[in-house]
Amino acid sequence: MGNLPSKKNPLITDKLEIYKNMFENSKDIILLFDINGNLIDGNLAALKSYGYSKSELLQKNISHIRIKTESLTFKKQFQLAANSKEGVEFHTFHVRKDGSNFPVEVKSVALTINSEKIIFSVIRDISKRLISESELRILASIVEYSDDAIISKNLNGILTSWNNGAKILYGYTKEEIIGKSLSVLIPPKNSDELNVILDKIKLGEKIDHYETTRLRKDGKEVFVSISVSPIRDIYGNICGASTIARDITETIKKGKELREKYDELSAVYEELIATEEELRTNYEQLEESKAAADKANIAKTQFLANMSHEIRTPLNGIIGTIDLLNLTNLTNEQLEYITMLKSSSNILLHTINSILDISKIEAGKYEVVTKPFDLKVIIDRIIKELSLACSKNGLLFKYNVDSSLQFNLLGDSLKLNQILTNLISNAIKFTQNGYISFNASKTSQIGNKIGIKFSVEDSGIGIKDTFKNQIFKKFVQQDSSYTKTYQGTGLGLAISKELAKMMDGDIWFESKSGEGSTFYFSIELDIDTSDITSANSLVAADVISPDNFKNTILVVEDNEINMKIVSSMIKKLGYNFITAGNGMDAINLLKNNDVKLILMDVQMPILNGYDTTKIIRNNSSNENIPIVAMTAYSMVGDRELFLENGMTDYIGKPFEFDKLKELLSKYL
Repeated sequence: MGNLPSKKNPLITDKLEIYKNMFENSKDIILLFDINGNLIDGNLAALKSYGYSKSELLQKNISHIRIKTESLTFKKQFQLAANSKEGVEFHTFHVRKDGSNFPVEVKSVALTINSEKIIFSVIRDISKRLISESELRILASIVEYSDDAIISKNLNGILTSWNNGAKILYGYTKEEIIGKSLSVLIPPKNSDELNVILDKIKLGEKIDHYETTRLRKDGKEVFVSISVSPIRDIYGNICGASTIARDITETIKKGKELREKYDELSAVYEELIATEEELRTNYEQLEESKAAADKANIAKTQFLANMSHEIRTPLNGIIGTIDLLNLTNLTNEQLEYITMLKSSSNILLHTINSILDISKIEAGKYEVVTKPFDLKVIIDRIIKELSLACSKNGLLFKYNVDSSLQFNLLGDSLKLNQILTNLISNAIKFTQNGYISFNASKTSQIGNKIGIKFSVEDSGIGIKDTFKNQIFKKFVQQDSSYTKTYQGTGLGLAISKELAKMMDGDIWFESKSGEGSTFYFSIELDIDTSDITSANSLVAADVISPDNFKNTILVVEDNEINMKIVSSMIKKLGYNFITAGNGMDAINLLKNNDVKLILMDVQMPILNGYDTTKIIRNNSSNENIPIVAMTAYSMVGDRELFLENGMTDYIGKPFEFDKLKELLSKYL
């Protein structure tokens, strides 16, 4: 304030010094203007706020620190301050040296010093205050439009504030509720809550997420979760409380529903536990039953195997004797009896084979053996047999074989042959007049895989609609009247269906009762790209070669009748032979005889066929002799089991003369 006049009076000098210090050290901006608005002084706060040096500041006019958009306004305000005894107060924006502006609160008054009028202005930077006020407005807006009900009350429970959320929740407007007691919102049953809440607030305690009920304006109760906090005045004294309430009616409702569901689930769970215990008990019983069933199945399988052996062994003697009798001079009457006996024996053998086949399938002992084979051989045999059967029964026989079929294939020819034989046998059995037709066609070929479909069509009795769903079941025949007319076990189609599945094929049919049936068999097989020898080359010649007498066959058989039958057949075929009643005798005979082929029974006393074969193979001089198993034991593994034990081949009992002839021609 060095520009102000001073006096020599010490008291005045001291006061001026005090004023000068107050001027310079004030936190507010203090500016002095002449009547034209030119700055004549400013304190340290002014220099700091505007960014000017003292000399720079004193060269400025009021227009330099006010924003240009308010040029008319600040001129009026300045003139008003100069001419008013009370001065003026207003809010505006001032400009710093760097061009930025800031909000200020201005108080200006005119002073006359030494007959000169000056304008004295106290200016306060209100940036922080405005920010705080803005934040308060934002908070107030948030509170006002919050979904939660936010209210305040004094320590007597009188409501002092009420937001929009409270209006929505309780139904009252601000005008209706402010000034009333909180008790209007509390149901009578909860009337003591207000005093409890106020007592806690007076102690400075908070209440968090307290679940209770409140009354709406319409009288309905709502479930709410409330949180209450004390409000303090500027001196720190508790003067009231704020409450945040949230409508939890739906939550409570859902909670109730969930509890009900939980109770239901608990009941179901208990039932499940009881059921689980029951199932566990049943499972254990089933396991025991399964074990018993498996044991019974094994016993059944073993029984059937033993029965097979016991039945086939004498049956071999019967069929062998029949074949030998056929080679003698018979009268017509004797020949008729022999034919009847052979037919009955074949029916019995077919029945035994069918029962054994289905038992092996059930026991999982039937396996697909993939080997090269000539499909033409199978088809030629079928055509030949069908042609003969149709001619014998006075039926027309038709057939068609796709010329594009590949015949050199890989697969299980025995099972394929068995399926086709079963289908053909049924067609012959159930057709008394009309025709039988056989067809084989290629359905697809992708790379080396070929699809083939066989069909056997007849004009026989057909299948009733009521029986069609049972046709592939075991031991099932169309009805009792047919059963009397047409013999059989009812296993052929069941076996064929299972065999087709094992080879990834399928069997189905079309039929109309009284008009006939068509059975289809489809399968996919790999084409054999290697060279294979046609099965035709394995068929024995009808003429007995004199060279046969040079070959010695060792027959190992413990059953005297079977030994006699086999020996007689071999003799008829012109081969030399020697015999042994058990494995030990066979080993001894090998030491002193040049044997070219061994026919080995499997079940024998002293030393069985398996062990005998192993001993023979251990002798290097005998390791290349063909050993063919002769067995009536047809349940476990059959050919594969014999091969694993060192045997070369096998022939199942009972066997016919032609089968033995074919076998001997194959190895000698």
